[in-house]
Amino acid sequence: MPKPPRHAALQTLPVLLAIVLGTLALSACGGGNKPGAGATTPVPGSAAPALLDQIKALEASGQLPQLDRSSSIPGPDANHNGVRDDIEAWIAALPITDKQKKAALQKARGNQKMLLVDLTDKAALQALGDEGAAGIACLADVFMPNYQDGYKLRAKIEALTANTKERARRYLDYNRARSGSVTRLPDGNTCEE
Repeated sequence: MPKPPRHAALQTLPVLLAIVLGTLALSACGGGNKPGAGATTPVPGSAAPALLDQIKALEASGQLPQLDRSSSIPGPDANHNGVRDDIEAWIAALPITDKQKKAALQKARGNQKMLLVDLTDKAALQALGDEGAAGIACLADVFMPNYQDGYKLRAKIEALTANTKERARRYLDYNRARSGSVTRLPDGNTCEE
């Protein structure tokens, strides 16, 4: 069986992002179809069944990662490494080097902390902003000379981390709490060893 292109898994994630955002939008708007708009049966309070079926089929085929959709903000982390288990499994399956996987886990850990930090603790918020910048720089560095691949992976990790309404709201709250703060990309090697 021929090997998929090096970044085949990365190419399917824009579809995932569109589906996740579409699901969130549908559920936020009540999820039902309006009568007269070509719909037959409204589904109050949930995404359209066809969309959910498509997501499940893509997950079952392995084209999309199977994500925890519980209402828990942190989600499951059985090994207590600071990365949600489903995101860790997704990173482990990516067709990238071990060094790139370590960098992705570092960024995922930072994103997870963003969901859990005390939003009233300005020092903790600043430290987390600095840690996040280090994770971004690390991802770019390990993908050199194709640093844009690192930035794309960062965005996908961010989207997967905020994959439920509760997590997305918490991530928005974190960003509001950080609004007006300044963080710069650090110099040198920022990858955790």
